[in-house]
Amino acid sequence: MPNGHASEPMQMDKTTQSTEYLAKQDVHEEWERDYLNPEIDRYYDAAFAHIAKTMGAGPGDSILDAGCGYCYHAARFARLGLKVTGVDFSPAALAAARVNLQRQGLSIDLREGNLLSLPFPDASFPFVNCWGVLMHIPQLEVALGELVRVLQPGGRLALAENNRNSLHVRVWEPFVIFIKQLLGKKAPRRDIRPQGLEEWRDEGLMIRKIDVDWLKGFMAARGLRVVDHSTGQFSEIYTAMPGRFLKGLVYRFNEWWFRRRGSPALALGQILVFEKTR
Repeated sequence: MPNGHASEPMQMDKTTQSTEYLAKQDVHEEWERDYLNPEIDRYYDAAFAHIAKTMGAGPGDSILDAGCGYCYHAARFARLGLKVTGVDFSPAALAAARVNLQRQGLSIDLREGNLLSLPFPDASFPFVNCWGVLMHIPQLEVALGELVRVLQPGGRLALAENNRNSLHVRVWEPFVIFIKQLLGKKAPRRDIRPQGLEEWRDEGLMIRKIDVDWLKGFMAARGLRVVDHSTGQFSEIYTAMPGRFLKGLVYRFNEWWFRRRGSPALALGQILVFEKTR
């Protein structure tokens, strides 16, 4: 695995490539099948209720959902009574979000904007949420800086990312790569960086498993302290399971792991809530 930092032009090229891929509507529809379906809803409902409680966000409070996509998760905040603003750079995703929200009878203020340059003034929101989005952004530091910028002093920011030191990454992924190589199939390129393990797929998608210690250090240097670090899903091997029954077993185990507050160190999913102290 190569080490080191990409040059500025290369980083920008990767950002463009990733952005163009993520803007496609069929990408969101593919994710909906594996990551957004009735069998996993109970886990998500519990996770977002936990985030709102840990943040101290209640009915009527304003929250920004950064990278809202189809608003499946932003809708969970809205159902809890929060005043939600959703931002996403994909017009296709926002169009689908409007249909989704209308179907549920929910109202969310939707804005088109990029996480690398959010369309809001400094200190606009007391609460900010970014779930599973930063992992696809090559310019991670820029995006994190924007989330911090729009957060009010004393406000809280929730991030959900995947853990490079999880059993899923250390055991399952090397096993999958070994099998692919054994079958003569091409494995995705993987780069080890201080921010985490970055995997680049041929279609242009980047998936980063973050180094949690790096993230905590980066945020601390910008005046944010950790107020909660919880486990998310233990694994996402359901994406490789061949049928609904096997997928369902993994979904239920992940929900059990979250509800019993399993160790976040072992789990793939990480939920961190930060408070802006200055």
